[in-house]
Formats: sequence, structure tokens, C-alpha cells
Amino acid sequence: MRRFVFFLLILSVPAMSRGLQFDRMSHDFGKLLQHKIVHWEPQVTNKSDHPIKLLEVRANCGCTVPVPDKTVLAPGETTKIRITFNSGLFEGHEEKVVTVKTDEPYKYILLINVNVVKAYSFSPSVLEIRNFDGKAIREVDLSTNIKGKKFTIERMKSETPCISLKQNSKTEVEITATGEECAGEHTVLFYLSGMEKPVYYRVIVHLMREVKVQPGHVLFMGIRAGTKAVRSLGLKWSDGNYKVEKMSCDVPFVRITGTEPMEDGIRVMLESIPEKMKKGYGTGKLNIRMKTESGKVENISVPVAYNLY
Repeated sequence: MRRFVFFLLILSVPAMSRGLQFDRMSHDFGKLLQHKIVHWEPQVTNKSDHPIKLLEVRANCGCTVPVPDKTVLAPGETTKIRITFNSGLFEGHEEKVVTVKTDEPYKYILLINVNVVKAYSFSPSVLEIRNFDGKAIREVDLSTNIKGKKFTIERMKSETPCISLKQNSKTEVEITATGEECAGEHTVLFYLSGMEKPVYYRVIVHLMREVKVQPGHVLFMGIRAGTKAVRSLGLKWSDGNYKVEKMSCDVPFVRITGTEPMEDGIRVMLESIPEKMKKGYGTGKLNIRMKTESGKVENISVPVAYNLY
């Protein structure tokens, strides 16, 4: 019986409440275009019987700036925090956090959610040129997602000599890739009207090769540092008698142990060097140079990725 009475006494004691009360602890801006500035002004009231000082009001991102109207609130006093968010070049869902620290032993967390939509779009969004045989010409179109405004291409620049650009109109560009050295990923800079910074556009060129690589990458993922791991990849061709002239890998702990014959090709064998393995992650390349008796050359570059623990 005594235990029951004591339990009731505990429940009857009022819980200590925090001194500040916000009218809202979160806000959703919904869909918002890029480069838009919006505001939210949550109100906060001091519900305690003593003054409360706001020591720090800060956001987890420079795109979000919170400014309180007052930093000291008397008992019963209400003020607001003006929070400014700049969507900038964000794309997709974003969540921002504003932390309010006071001279109480508490901190308050305000959440902002937004879905940022691109103010413009390119078609295609990324230019991929497949089965490249030395030269290819493709068109890229710019469209605007804002009513009453139209983005145009003021100027453009290719960061790679083998990628040339020709502007057909204010919203259409012709991109030409020339030469085997174009194989890989490239960047084109588009300077759009009304935007201070350029837009980075990706161009990816895939060579049409006679030698097929399976798989297209080598992975040393989720491996404990200091342990041995063996990997392989196949090189197949339908025409010509290719031979390996040279192979190298720029990942320090990976060595090439040799090749094995297989139907219509060869298999390249690789293994890790335990004493050279260190915790961490990164990427590298396996470079293979192959040549036929007639003198035809294939230079193959295979991505290598690793994550060691």
C-alpha cells in the first residue's frame, strides 16, 4: 500500500517545462525554384518567470540565415526569429536545421524542409555519346521552368580541345567530339542570362571498341586492411588476335599477377598486397594496352574502387 501511495505522489509533481515556447518548430516551403530567397518567421514566447537570453541562433548551412528580433526576453514576452533561405543551386529535397541556444540548460531545434526545382533544364541532362568511332555531332537544348522568364545561352566554353561547340540559337548548341582522345568524361561551361556563375554540363564519350571488358570495373569494397583479396576481369574480342603489350594499376596496394586464356579472350588477374593496405577509400585505374599482329592498338582504362576498414 505504501508503494502505491508513493507512486501517486510522484505522478502529482509537475514536470519541469522549458522556458521558451515556439508557435511552430518546423516549416515546409514546398516546391521552390533555384535562386529564390524566402522567409519564415516563427514566434517564440518566454513562458518562465525569469528573463531568458538567446546566446546563439545559428543554422547548419550558409544558405540559411536566422536573425532574432530580440536576444533577451522578459517573462511573458514574445518575439520572432526571421529565417532567410536561399535555394541557390540546390536540387531536390533539402532539410536545414536552426539551433537556438539560451542561458537555460536547453537548446531548441527548428527544421526547414524544401523541394528545390531547377529553374532551367538541358535536354539531354547529360550528353552520352556511345559507340564513338572518331567523330560525333549531337544537339543540346535549353529550356526554362519559370513562367514569364526565359533563360538563354549568352556564351559557352569547352574545357577540352577535342570537344567543340557551335551555337545554333539562344537555346540550342551543337556539340562535336573528335578523336580517340575524347574517350572519357568532359565538362562544358554554359553562361546563362541572369546567372553570375556558369552551369557545368557533362559530356561522356564511350569508344566503340573491339575488345569488351567484363566487368567494367574492379572493386575492392568492404575489405579489412591487411588481408589478401583476389579479383579478375575478362577481355573478349570477336576479330583479330590481340596480345597484351603493357598493364599497370595506379592503386598502391593492387598488383597484376598475370593473365589466363579464356574463350575469345583472356582473363586479367589482380590481388591486393596486404602490407600496403591502409584504411580508407578511393579510386584509381587499371590501364591495359593491347595490340594485334596487324598493328591495331586498343588502350583500355578500367576504373578501380576500394573501401578498406
